[in-house]
Amino acid sequence: MPSPFHCTVVTPEAEVFDDSVSSVVLPAHDGQMGVLHLHAPMMVQLGEGALQITPVNGAQQKLRIKGGFAQVKDNKLVVLTDEAAE
Repeated sequence: MPSPFHCTVVTPEAEVFDDSVSSVVLPAHDGQMGVLHLHAPMMVQLGEGALQITPVNGAQQKLRIKGGFAQVKDNKLVVLTDEAAE
C-alpha cells in the first residue's frame, strides 16, 4: 500500500473532502495527472472531468469537477474548484 498524504477539496460553498489518501488523479487542463506520496511541489490549472480519490480507508471516490486549481506542497494536495459533485 502506498504511503498516505493529505487531500482537501474545496468549492466556494463548502469543503467537499478532507482526509488521508493514497492517490489522486486530477483532470488537469491539458490531460490527467496522478499525485502520490511525496509528489514534487506544483500548481496546476484544472479542467473539467473526474477527480479520482483513493482514500487510505475506504473505496475510491469520484467527483465531477469544473475548473479551478490544485496545489501540492509539503505532502498535501489542495484542490480549489468551482464545482464538485458525486
